[in-house]
Amino acid sequence: MSVTSIQFIGLFVVMMNSGAGLHILVPHFPGTPFAGHISVIQYNPNDVSSLTWPGVTSCGPSGSLRCAPVNLETITFSGASDPSPIDIVGAIPHLRCCCGTMTDILPKYKDPGASGKLSAHIFVEHGVAEAIADVNGRTDTWVTMHTVDPTGITVTANAGTSGSVNIVFKPGAPFTILNTMTSTDTTPHFLAYYLMGVNSSGCAAVPTGGLPCAAQTAECVLSKAPLKPIKPLARAKRTGHVHAGVLEVTADCSNSHFP
Repeated sequence: MSVTSIQFIGLFVVMMNSGAGLHILVPHFPGTPFAGHISVIQYNPNDVSSLTWPGVTSCGPSGSLRCAPVNLETITFSGASDPSPIDIVGAIPHLRCCCGTMTDILPKYKDPGASGKLSAHIFVEHGVAEAIADVNGRTDTWVTMHTVDPTGITVTANAGTSGSVNIVFKPGAPFTILNTMTSTDTTPHFLAYYLMGVNSSGCAAVPTGGLPCAAQTAECVLSKAPLKPIKPLARAKRTGHVHAGVLEVTADCSNSHFP
């Protein structure tokens, strides 16, 4: 049996998919200060057995990695032998716990079939999901999938009328799904989350971590206590992640949970 680790880094919203795993929103922000948040799947080309994914470019240190662009597709995984994740193990910031006025996420971000949608949608139906705290306070989601050799994990993106494309990873191959951005982008990145919400334009602080939410209030309270690194599950032996390129490494760019 091999273990594949997938690390999600950036402004992604993780929701539970009615008992069938995780539904991860990968938002896009055209026409805003956050338009430079481009999403990619980053991997070592030696870890891939085949692919039909278009637009792959060299990236990472000295062009040693590859980045497959993520646009507005619906992305799924196959090959994992794990049960469905029931929830995320560990603390991940909750958008609703930051601002009591965020009552929902706008359909153009939340609904895979919405007209004019602005998110890619990733469905994780099998695996173990953990919230991992970076040393600088950023919280990532780390999904561990077990596969029966010689089968690895296949990532498939369905782009509607454009058909589907895939990347077939070898057994045990780690990869990362992340936001890239220009190094001159100085706008606090977490503010982009509130463009996605219903009645949340007044929010101006990093989402707090964990339930229960505060009493109904429009004030966004930022906890000054740093997130403590979470000890990984014993059964979810994680492999080393693929080192990313230009990234925001503070709590501003944490994954968040909704609600």
